[in-house]
Amino acid sequence: MVGSGPLAGYQVLVVEDDADSRNAIKLTLEASGASVVTAASASEALASLAARPCDLVVSDLAMPEQSGFWLIARIRQLFPRRHVPVIAVTGHPFPADGVRRAGFDAVMQKPPDPDALCAAVAALLSDHATPRPVDE
Repeated sequence: MVGSGPLAGYQVLVVEDDADSRNAIKLTLEASGASVVTAASASEALASLAARPCDLVVSDLAMPEQSGFWLIARIRQLFPRRHVPVIAVTGHPFPADGVRRAGFDAVMQKPPDPDALCAAVAALLSDHATPRPVDE
């Protein structure tokens, strides 16, 4: 079902190893109209991005195997011609300026406030993306 709302027409990838957190972020973004794909790991996220472009990524920083920092480095390396906005979400006290220097466009503490998350996504999308048709 294609959503309606401020994020309608945008495709967002949510990368989070915790199933409850992943689902909460997904539901929040879908309630604002986004089409959301999820990944439980950084490597799964890269496979998803290779298969289907998205407009924005919301990624956990501390994940087993590869971290969100590993993921952002790969995204910036693999997609040098198209800036994909990426929001970091974390429950750890990483300095926000260091997270941004690593390549993230924004950083939010877990659990992200739903209104603040949607506002941050909308702001980054208005700067970087044009909605694309959603394949159903």
